[in-house]
Amino acid sequence: MGSATPSTQTEEQKGDVDTMARLDITNLTITYSSGSRQQTAVDDANLTVERGDLVALVGESGAGKSTLSRAVAGIHEPATIQSGSILLDDRDLTTASTEEWRAIRGSRVGFAFQDPTTAFDPIYTVGEQLVEAIRAGGTPVTGGSLLESVSRRFRRRSFPRHRDRAIALLEEVGIDDPEACLDAYPSELSGGQCQRAFLATALAGEPDILVADEPASGLDATTQARVLALLENLSETRDLGVLLVTHDLGLASEHCDNISVLADGRTVDSGPVEELLSKPDHTATESLVSAARRLTLPDRQPVSVDGCGASPGPRPTTDETIVSVCGLTKRYPVDDAIVDRLLKDRSYLTALDDVSIDVRKGETLGVVGSSGSGKSTVVECIAGLTEPTSGDVRIDGRSVGTVSSRDVETLGRVGVVFQQPKSSLNPRWSLRRSIAEPLSRCGWANDRIDERVSELCSLVDLSQSVAASRPDAVSGGQAQRAALARAIADDPEILLLDEPVSALDAPTRAAVVSLLEALHASREGATSTVVVSHDLGTVGQLADRIVVLDDGAIVERGPVDELLSAPEHRRTRALLDAVPNLPAAADSGLSTASSSNNQSIL
Repeated sequence: MGSATPSTQTEEQKGDVDTMARLDITNLTITYSSGSRQQTAVDDANLTVERGDLVALVGESGAGKSTLSRAVAGIHEPATIQSGSILLDDRDLTTASTEEWRAIRGSRVGFAFQDPTTAFDPIYTVGEQLVEAIRAGGTPVTGGSLLESVSRRFRRRSFPRHRDRAIALLEEVGIDDPEACLDAYPSELSGGQCQRAFLATALAGEPDILVADEPASGLDATTQARVLALLENLSETRDLGVLLVTHDLGLASEHCDNISVLADGRTVDSGPVEELLSKPDHTATESLVSAARRLTLPDRQPVSVDGCGASPGPRPTTDETIVSVCGLTKRYPVDDAIVDRLLKDRSYLTALDDVSIDVRKGETLGVVGSSGSGKSTVVECIAGLTEPTSGDVRIDGRSVGTVSSRDVETLGRVGVVFQQPKSSLNPRWSLRRSIAEPLSRCGWANDRIDERVSELCSLVDLSQSVAASRPDAVSGGQAQRAALARAIADDPEILLLDEPVSALDAPTRAAVVSLLEALHASREGATSTVVVSHDLGTVGQLADRIVVLDDGAIVERGPVDELLSAPEHRRTRALLDAVPNLPAAADSGLSTASSSNNQSIL
């Protein structure tokens, strides 16, 4: 790695990887500084990824997983590595210069971000960015570098030369129509499609080590399984070392060779999957196993969780309708270059096709479907963020239109939690200020706002120190809890949850599920909730009824127990089949002590 010429350096490295390409993290400590305070995010952590291995780094929200994984790619700033080493073969990456990192990223270490919508540059097509990654020998792992690289060096004449390779990569990651995807902008793709497309850019430079930071957290269950199966296949066929950062122990146990558990920044447990699940050495592992077991089908009833701030109770419902979605159709105009390949001379893309849904007072309605099925568009229309092409949204029988035409009272009746919490929070504000914002807008007095925000932080188990931080300084799970607190701040009658727990670890997910149940009980039927999710395990716990969407149309609906026990449509069956299950060995690994552990979710 000492060569002054990056290209020669990379070629020499590539010649040695047949026998090496081992990632060794030893006694790594990483801290964040805030004024005179210093917070330790990773504390003396140890981890090894061999060539051809698929290793999962698992832990609760805020455990330090993302900080550690970003350090492997040299993108951990503003954090500082205080001690320890990150060895790629015999090269310590903690001492690599900026020039050396340019040669390492993409060609030796690939990185797939948790939120691909912020990783892609929105003003370039997927094809432009993917072809640039192929041409440059690997994707830069910071958005600014990608923008600079494309704007300076991308030429249309490069496109035909690398087009076949780009299409092959998109096919490899499961994009159904790769040619259309090349011409699409990131904003035109669903969350799942965007994640898969960015994974293709991470593979463009044929890296030796791939770091995947929650690559499946925003995807439907069937797509999750496909992405994880893809990573598993890549580790075998390419002899690629994969470090999978995830909060989902079920997925990790199904696809990974080894698991390392991180708690409070420290490696507390590690080993082969079956061994770790059958004989966990630490209470953090027991807690993750217990919560993951509870969040799979069957046995989906919520329980009380210490720190959740509330306890679940019976959910009163009535036959009275509060929200009516009537014949909703939403079409998005698209560029003609996409139409020719994808839409066969139609000038629009149909996200919803004549969808009608009633939400009763006091009930929770689950809306499920695979990536791109139109789930999020339903929420956007009810919230008034998107105007339907045809059809109507009514609250208490009155057409409400979009946000711009709603009065303050109507706006206050609806709370929304979005799929990507960090994208929905003001990056310049603290979490506490974001939670307080809707209360200020509704005219609450300052002293009442402070009291209410503290109460909300307690409800969603968000510490005051974390609440004082900005979104870029907290984990995805902490940001999601803040987003939930903001949504319920003014006691809305209608709560819209777009993938509310997809970014959370299993214990926190279970806590939030119990919190949502408790909110229904405490409001005595006054809150109606629409939960949009790809996770039938979560929806099965929360919902009274379920609606299944496929390609923008309703294909099945019914009471939750009836639909989950006897699904009629192939899409429903596919979503059920894709719900991950822990190996049987996990049952024997739960010690008696863990059942009384207040931090566990049982």
